[in-house]
Amino acid sequence: MKTTIELPDALLHRAKVVAAQRKTTLKQLMIEGLESVTAPRTATQKIVLTPKESEIYEIDSYGIPVLKRRANGITNERLNAMREELGI
Repeated sequence: MKTTIELPDALLHRAKVVAAQRKTTLKQLMIEGLESVTAPRTATQKIVLTPKESEIYEIDSYGIPVLKRRANGITNERLNAMREELGI
């Protein structure tokens, strides 16, 4: 399937450099990247939280970090910063 995507210029440049270094195509590099980020996590790919992260998050039964119900230090400012980091 063909699709069109918009990428930041710097990211596209870095991707082309990596593809050239690996002697592969940009298409193959993108396929590998998408397969990597969409693959189900295995038992060996467990998320490890830092002690500071453990104060705020817990890992749910699907291996996804979620905010603890009574997490200390969660403010609107921190939530907004987290949203910005995640691009949401």
